[in-house]
Amino acid sequence: MKTSVILHSLFSEFSRVQLHAIIDLADKYKGNFRIVATGIQIYDITKEDKAAILEQLPEGVQQVKHAAVNSVTACRGTDGCSHAFMQTIPVAKYIDEHHFGEDMPNKLRIGISGCPRCCAEPMIKDIGLYGLPDGYVLVAGGKSGNRPKGGEVFAKKLTPEEAQDKIEFLLQWYKDNAMPKEKFDHMLARLGNPFENAEVAPQVDAE
Repeated sequence: MKTSVILHSLFSEFSRVQLHAIIDLADKYKGNFRIVATGIQIYDITKEDKAAILEQLPEGVQQVKHAAVNSVTACRGTDGCSHAFMQTIPVAKYIDEHHFGEDMPNKLRIGISGCPRCCAEPMIKDIGLYGLPDGYVLVAGGKSGNRPKGGEVFAKKLTPEEAQDKIEFLLQWYKDNAMPKEKFDHMLARLGNPFENAEVAPQVDAE
């Protein structure tokens, strides 16, 4: 029976060296590959070939897990886009390096955009940021799929450091309070905005 593997690189950007290595692996094991929301998928391979591929991944590339932080996506922000108001790469790099692959009750996706055009789709991620002239806007609880919905605004005018802190708080809150296999947006609907709960909210004012 055929299977597949999805591969991730830092905030979903792959270098030329990494791409060539992935193509070579797909060729070696007679698989095909495609771009998916969480990275690059090599499919139509055997389980034995999958295990062999995972042993030969290029540096900086790793397998995407399901019940984990399984996607950190960012646009280029002010480093590469004239529309952006905020840098995205430093925040995305920090979150990816510290939390990608971290076990969660269910899959959790994060999107970071430098402006309200939201090219990294923060409004339909579990946790998202987008930039405005006065700072980051934090949104949470979005989802795609057959019942898509936009995320709820949790905070505005955030510095990059405040945004990182709030994302880390939400990740820990999810781990501590979700029922087995409960999705982030379902838990949010059940428990409400944690930043409005003085007993659990971090000491950064939500606006």
